[in-house]
Amino acid sequence: MGAKARVVDGFKLWYSGSIRAKNGVGILVDKELVDSVVEVSRKSDRIMAIKVVVGSVILNVVSVYAPQIGLSDEVKKRFWEDLDMFV
Repeated sequence: MGAKARVVDGFKLWYSGSIRAKNGVGILVDKELVDSVVEVSRKSDRIMAIKVVVGSVILNVVSVYAPQIGLSDEVKKRFWEDLDMFV
């Protein structure tokens, strides 16, 4: 739970989640690239991104966890609107 980062076996994990064992999203970065991460953006417990500088290239990595069957249409609509604005 929370919006945090931690080291896992030499890799760095950035994550965001609000309810234990329900929603959550994360990005695991290799130890060789950890120092190249220049920005972490967390939109919600379903949408986050990191910006990585590799040489002269800037990579934007987006990780999402889309709502699944059983959730209301309003939750799904809000997710797609948030993702559209985020990207």
